[in-house]
Formats: sequence, structure tokens, C-alpha cells
Amino acid sequence: MTDPAPLASELRLAVHRLTRRLRAQRPTDGLSLTQLSALVTIWREGPLSAGELACREGVKPPSATRVLASLEDQGLVNRVTDPSDARQIQVSVTDSGVERIEIDLRARDAWLAQQLEALGSRDRALLQRASVLIERLAGQ
Repeated sequence: MTDPAPLASELRLAVHRLTRRLRAQRPTDGLSLTQLSALVTIWREGPLSAGELACREGVKPPSATRVLASLEDQGLVNRVTDPSDARQIQVSVTDSGVERIEIDLRARDAWLAQQLEALGSRDRALLQRASVLIERLAGQ
């Protein structure tokens, strides 16, 4: 069996560079990557408390609280009562928040689609198969 270490290094670097390029395609609307990440996490996972968000984002609770306050000030999230414990507060994404996420995703998808269009059909088919493997690696 061939040593997978060189491939691991090449793949890590390629994924990192692609991620950096995709981040650069974001609309310049004043929303930081930290804010966007928190917003997307709440959007995907449903209403969360500040503590739950901090845990999922890998930040300290005071940092999550600051991010949530800024998102709330921008009208992107709102506070809701936890249905299982009325003493607890959760945040959910507003319609404006969903719209902001969708704008961001469309911009990055459009850039990537343009890059893929420049490739030949065989290369796109190869990337289609590779994306399944990369997803499998990410899920482990």
C-alpha cells in the first residue's frame, strides 16, 4: 500500500485554499465569518440557547452572547422562549437572517459554478465522485 501521507498533505492544502477562495466570494455586507457561522448553525440546528451555540461553535459562552447580541441588533435572530423550559431563552433565525444566509450561499455557489464550468466534463465528473469521498472523510 502506498503511503497516504503525501496525499493527505496535498488534499489538506487544496481544501484549505478552496475554502479561503470561497470565503473571499462572500458579499461584503458587514457580517463577520464568526457571525455568519453562528447564524448558519442556528439556521441548520433550530433554536439554540447561547450555551448550546457556544458549545457547537467551540467558543466561550460570553463570546457567543456577544455574537448573538450583534445578530439580534441586525434583526437576523430573535429571542424565543424554550418550549421545554419557559425560564430559558433560545434564539432563532428571522426571515431576514435566512435571506442573508441564502445571499451568501448563492454568491459562493455562483463563483464555484463558474470555476467548474471552466473545467472539462471529465474533470467535473471526477470532482463529482471526489466530493462523495471528501464528504465521507469529513463525516468520520
